[in-house]
Amino acid sequence: MNDKTVNCARWVALVVCWFMFSPLFYCLSRKWEMVGRKKRIWLSVFSPNLIILFLLFVILFFVFAANLLGIMTWIYNSVDRLHVYEDAERMERITGIAFPELTLVEYKKGEANWMGGYEDKFVLEMKEDLPESAYHRLDSLVECGGNHWRKSDNMYIYSNMWGNGEPTPNGEDPEIDRFLEISLQKGNRTVNISWGMW
Repeated sequence: MNDKTVNCARWVALVVCWFMFSPLFYCLSRKWEMVGRKKRIWLSVFSPNLIILFLLFVILFFVFAANLLGIMTWIYNSVDRLHVYEDAERMERITGIAFPELTLVEYKKGEANWMGGYEDKFVLEMKEDLPESAYHRLDSLVECGGNHWRKSDNMYIYSNMWGNGEPTPNGEDPEIDRFLEISLQKGNRTVNISWGMW
């Protein structure tokens, strides 16, 4: 086998090694003295296989970090998920309406997404009818506007989102993105609540 053929075979081997396994490319190019030292180092560092491995590592790191963030957020926010409606002072502070004691009829826990957002749905029953004074207060809140209450026929609906730059109700943490939706019908003790994080 002449030198030209051997040289060609070595170049083919080096190219294949550069694509497949750069440490072998580095060793062979050093042994055969076919590539200068600086070029050998640069080609070994910026070989396709190392770039692909680096990109895979970066992608896996971000996927892991995003999942970890979502899990930590979900754990952090799961404490008040079921019993938010039991805090009468908090409900009154947010909505402007004092509700009678509420009992849970049905609860549907929302799935947390990868960023920790979720929506829980509650069907609750007031232990006593909402007094007429509360409905007068609701009507005045609807008429004033700007307080997240609206009315459709005899249905009163409260809808509010806060955090992430949106105005936060007094006493709520502006760092946590929340939403609350309440619907109740005059003369009916049932209260529907959607509560969660967006």
